[in-house]
Amino acid sequence: MGRTVTSRNLATVGLRVVAVAIVVAMLGFPGTATAREPTHPPAPTVQSLFNTAGPHPVATTVHIDPCRESVWGMVQQLAVQALGNREDLTCTRAFPNGLDSPVGVNVYHPADIAALPPAPLIVLTPGYHANPGMYDAMARQWVSHGFVVVIPYEFFNSLIHVPALGVAAAVAAHRDPNSPLHHRIDLGRTVFAGHSGGGQAALQAGALFPGVAGLVDPGLRVAGVLAVQPGPLAIGASIGVPTLFLTGSDDFVVPDGAWVRWWQYDLTVHAPAWIANARGVSHFSPVDGLAHYRSAGVAVAWLRYLALGDETAKRYFVGPEWLLPADDTFVSVERNALASALR
Repeated sequence: MGRTVTSRNLATVGLRVVAVAIVVAMLGFPGTATAREPTHPPAPTVQSLFNTAGPHPVATTVHIDPCRESVWGMVQQLAVQALGNREDLTCTRAFPNGLDSPVGVNVYHPADIAALPPAPLIVLTPGYHANPGMYDAMARQWVSHGFVVVIPYEFFNSLIHVPALGVAAAVAAHRDPNSPLHHRIDLGRTVFAGHSGGGQAALQAGALFPGVAGLVDPGLRVAGVLAVQPGPLAIGASIGVPTLFLTGSDDFVVPDGAWVRWWQYDLTVHAPAWIANARGVSHFSPVDGLAHYRSAGVAVAWLRYLALGDETAKRYFVGPEWLLPADDTFVSVERNALASALR
């Protein structure tokens, strides 16, 4: 009888020891086999590094209000919200969002430009029927990094005469002794950028202007193009300057697998070209808040690499170990042979 009780007691003690060992292992107490490894911060992405404000304050005479203050703007607001945008659209009073002229050029520049070397120029063309004020946050971000930004517009915003209007305004300001931009724009580092219809207009300008730039101004040179989800009326074979095509995985207006590849990126054979398809980006994400636009950072990096010679930005686009392919911001990235040959 005593032996039986002793065996049971031993069995009970053994079970308790096993249970304690399991609990200790689950809690990961120091000295156990499951002690946690030290955690490391996630690797920086192009979005975390470059979707930031730069060091320069912004100067502009542009006045914006919520788009919903006009009937047309309310329609635009409801449309983009239905398609996933989270922040209110901002608009100027250019017709039909107000009674100001439907044709014009909005100008933004660093407030401290008088103390800086001449600044590179970005000609940013809005999307089809987009109000120029919708790109106010984007323009301000680029200016804070040291660029002069002009936004030409005429409602349709889809053909080369719109960015040409922006170039004309910039050249006039550069030559005007009464302008704060008098001799403060580096026309030799001009970038054409645009979204949607404006993206195809930027591509058109990138094809035509390099050949005629000297006729417009002796100092004008096209450094490259930023085509954000561009429309179909542009052909890559006509482009002779470095070009970045941005697409979005949730964009059903300009799908990544449509013309932006078929006859734009895939046919860009005379200049270095890149294409980056951002995860979760819709066609209207570029006019959402910058915090919600997952290609905002790569756009700034491209502009800084192209026009400012930023070595950190360059690593995302150039060299055998270029960083964009490992960046989780994107579903896919590609570059052509001429881009791959850059060092």
